[in-house]
Order: sequence, then C-alpha cells, then structure tokens
Amino acid sequence: MNRYAFLQRDYLGNPVSAYLWAAATFLAVLWGVLIARRAVLARLRVLALKTQTDLDDFAVDMLEQIRSPEVYIVAAYIAARPLDLPAKFDGAFHTVLVIVVACRLATLLSTAAGYFIRKMVLAGGKDHAHAETANTAAFAAKLLLWVGAFMFVLGNLGFNVSSMLAGLGIGGIAIALAVQAVLGDLFSAMAIYLDKPFVVGDAIKVGDALGTVEHIGIKTTRVRALSGEMLVFPNSTLTSTRIQNFKHLDERRVALTFAVPLNTPGETLKKIPEQVRAVVTKIPTTRFDRSHLAAFRESGLEFEVVFYVTSSDYGVYMDRQQAVLLGVLEALRAGAIPLAQPVRTLVIEREAKPA
Repeated sequence: MNRYAFLQRDYLGNPVSAYLWAAATFLAVLWGVLIARRAVLARLRVLALKTQTDLDDFAVDMLEQIRSPEVYIVAAYIAARPLDLPAKFDGAFHTVLVIVVACRLATLLSTAAGYFIRKMVLAGGKDHAHAETANTAAFAAKLLLWVGAFMFVLGNLGFNVSSMLAGLGIGGIAIALAVQAVLGDLFSAMAIYLDKPFVVGDAIKVGDALGTVEHIGIKTTRVRALSGEMLVFPNSTLTSTRIQNFKHLDERRVALTFAVPLNTPGETLKKIPEQVRAVVTKIPTTRFDRSHLAAFRESGLEFEVVFYVTSSDYGVYMDRQQAVLLGVLEALRAGAIPLAQPVRTLVIEREAKPA
C-alpha cells in the first residue's frame, strides 16, 4: 500500500489523486464531445447530400461554429470543480467560462434566429423587398440577443443590472430617450417590411411629397422625388402618416367639367352628352362612365364628364386626359358650340323725362 502513498501527497491544497481524477475527467469530456461532434457532423453531411431541404445544412453550420478552444475551456472547468482552487483563480476561471458560454450561445441563437426568420419571410417572395425585410428582422433579433447576452454576463459577474440602469440618472434618461427613438424607427421598419404598405419601386405620396421609393432602411426610407431630389423620411414618421400608394392603382378616375353659353338651344344641349361619349370611347385604355348637364352657372351651363383610365402609369393618365379634352373641344367646334366665357351683363335703365 505504501507505493500508492504519493497519491495522497498534497500539492497546492489538493492531493495528487485529485489532480489525476481532474485530468481523467478533462480528457473524457474533451474526447467525448469532440468524437460525438465529429460523428454527428459526418452523419449530417451524408444526409445533406441526400435531401433537398437545407435544414441539415443549417445544423452542420451550427455544429461547426462550436470551436475546439471553447470545448477545452468547458472541459477544464468541469474537471476543476472537485479541486480546491484559490478564490481569485476560481473567480477568473468562472468569468472566462461565463463570457465564452454567453458569446457562443448568442452566436448560435443569432444564427438560428436569422435562419428561421429568413425562411419565414422569403417564403412570401424572394424579391428585393423580402430580402430587405429578412435582413432587418435578422439584425433586430441579433441585436436583442447580444444585448441579452451582455446583461447575462454582467449579472453572473455579480453586477446588479437594475441598479446600474437606475443609477445612470439624467444620463440614463438621455440614453433611454435616444434608444427609444432608434428602437421606434427600427420597429417601424419592421412594420413596413412585414405589413408592406409600400415596397422599393412603388410610387407614393407622403403629405405634399410625391416620388418613388428607392431604399427602405433600418432608420430611414429614401424616396426619389419627381423633381429629382432625394427625400429622406424617418420610418416612425411613415408609419404614423397617411401614405398614398399609386403602384397598386389599377385605374384612375377622371372628372372633367366644361360650360357652354346660357343661350345654347335645348336640342343642342341634349346632343352634347352623346358627343362626349363618342369622344371618350374612341380613346384606348379609357372606360366611359357618364356625361351630364350638371349645373347652372352664372356664366354658362356646366357639363360634367367622368371616365376611367385603365392604367396605373401617370404619363398614360395625363395623355388620355389631354386626348379627351382635345376631342371634346373639336366636337364642340364641329357643332358650332362655343365654350362659355365669364360675361356680366350691365342693364342701364333710364328714367323717362316728365312731359
């Protein structure tokens, strides 16, 4: 039995047997994790070649993100638990482990969140708008996860996170307000991407500004105005403002009015609506609705014409409106019917002189 007496010899507060047991535990954990990781990766790579889904490829990427140095640190921490280590060394070891585990978990969860978010968003389409939506949502999830990991590390290191935030005082209020504005634009961008009131390429009108959407970012949206300048809107403004989107406009309603003189004969007035109908129906991409004598005005008899331009293109809309106006003008001139002009009649009555 004396030949095993060295196992009970004490070094740095621990017997030799404890160090040997720790070394065996370290090797067992290390080999077990690395061998299992290699076996699972080999199996998943074989499955990835046989399947059409990319889920197994995603699992391979997740496992490959686990690095060997991280496994060494975890194995060493587990092996050192039975040892009686100095408080400072044990505290430093614990700090390193918490940071490594928190960073790796945040990375893995960020990768998983990005994968599933992109799968869900891109299932609705793979155009530029859906890609922007997926990237923004993935970034927001990654940001929240890393903030959570940072708070986790601080909490495990003995810091009172709530007290730290409360102790910021006025500076904390300023930071909170700044973060609130940034998060407001971020969540507004998420709402724009998911609800899709407009996408890149849409022609929209915000207030008095009209233009084409060129970029939807995390904080702002850029719109190219008709006059050429770039308009930049905060996303929070766009989600709280009424927006007119002309992209999904299948047809445009046009209402025109014109007036003829008050002394125009009744038979002529009855013919005007049919003449207008004939003008509109001859013009392509238009749909006639109605034409009526609508009102009596001081300067003439007012007719109202309503028709639709069956195109969402603004240039086509203006071309068809111009064609109708010119056609109506030609029809009136062909019938010798003038357009009414503002005229005032001044009647002067003279008193008769007494005889």
